[in-house]
Amino acid sequence: MITRSALFHLWKRQIFLRSRHEDFDDLLSMLSWTGIYMIGCANEVVYVGQTSSLHERPIQSLGNIYHRVDDTSLPWSIAFAPCLFEEMNERESTAIRAYGPRFNTSIPSLEKSRGRLPEIVATGAIFKDQNGPCGAFRPENLQLQIERALANPSPPWARKRTRAKSPPKEKRPTVSTAIPVEWTKEESDRLVKAYGVPIDGPLRFPINLCDEGSVVTKDGEFLGTWTMDEHEHPSFTPDGASEPLLFHVLVGLLCLNIRAWHEGAEEDNVIGPHQSGAKLI
Repeated sequence: MITRSALFHLWKRQIFLRSRHEDFDDLLSMLSWTGIYMIGCANEVVYVGQTSSLHERPIQSLGNIYHRVDDTSLPWSIAFAPCLFEEMNERESTAIRAYGPRFNTSIPSLEKSRGRLPEIVATGAIFKDQNGPCGAFRPENLQLQIERALANPSPPWARKRTRAKSPPKEKRPTVSTAIPVEWTKEESDRLVKAYGVPIDGPLRFPINLCDEGSVVTKDGEFLGTWTMDEHEHPSFTPDGASEPLLFHVLVGLLCLNIRAWHEGAEEDNVIGPHQSGAKLI
């Protein structure tokens, strides 16, 4: 069972700058549940996930999508639909196909995505400053979203952003990761070449910094953009966000933290800038 202290730090790490609603805490206390959770913003289901860790995974997912919404002050709610472990892929896949949530770019099982929808048994507001739950899980809004998804020829789960891979053109020089915090422009350029890839080059790393400014996974998934500041320190801005989320003085260690953020890693796996890696801001 998660302690109040661990819950506090898990929530604080996401940088919501808003307190949790008591309804949300009550839902997280149902620790015996495994199944499907759905996150709603305003009148729309924006994310569907599955979990056997009800007190952690929804917060991590909310943190990954929260700052990608233009107006984060909107009301947010969460809904839970418990189910057996062996049913989770079917229930999640069916919900993703049915609602077409904007932040679900893949389906666990396309074959099972025409099965049974999750049966929602509990909903609640997420943030304390809300007057009440958002409208995403009202029956009329769920039905409207299903109708919009059916009419959408290119749902989010079917239009994952990728870039074509091309064969390697040249072998890159090996660069030591034991680099100083302060470096020259020449050293910085050399480091970027070691950790990044040209726009027409192969995707060699779990996280690739492309020379036109995009950040792409080894599988070709577009995550956002990166840039260097006036001190040659890199930062990462997620797709859809207007401000950088991660920064570090070392390019390679920024990549480690982008990977941890993308995979919803625990706090201990995100390396701080005064240790040997990056920092969430």
